[in-house]
Amino acid sequence: MKVILKANVKNLGMVGTVVDVKPGYARNFLVPHRLAEIATEGAIKNWQLGAERRQKRIEAELAEARAMAEKLNGVVLPFTKTVNAEGVVFGSVNKADIYKALTELGHKIAKDAVELNMPIKALGETEVSIYLKPTVFAKIKVQINPLTQVEEKIGDAKAEAKPEAK
Repeated sequence: MKVILKANVKNLGMVGTVVDVKPGYARNFLVPHRLAEIATEGAIKNWQLGAERRQKRIEAELAEARAMAEKLNGVVLPFTKTVNAEGVVFGSVNKADIYKALTELGHKIAKDAVELNMPIKALGETEVSIYLKPTVFAKIKVQINPLTQVEEKIGDAKAEAKPEAK
């Protein structure tokens, strides 16, 4: 089934492109979520009439996304996590942590822009992709530093918890 995309759909296409998808995907997801409309002759002609205006808007959005990518490239987000004596990290850094840190720094990105398959649980630097537009990505670094040795804290807590005998 041919549909005209009304919004950028990841791994499918950009606004205004005519794509061929399975009928169920079009009827059950794309059309109800207003991401696409069925490509009839009238709909295609209508889209072609507004193509120039849309193209200018798309180019402006891409330029803005490229500028945002320039600002984001090379950003290092430091996180401190507790580790034990063997260097095993307790806890992890996930998409929500990265999103929150970026918004605190003043970068305005979408919540689902952070591309991270699994939470980061290793000390050191890890490179993470930020999806801005279908052809624009930014690469940031997430750095996890050790907070303290947990075993030292546990030992200190046990010593303080024992009451003195009288």
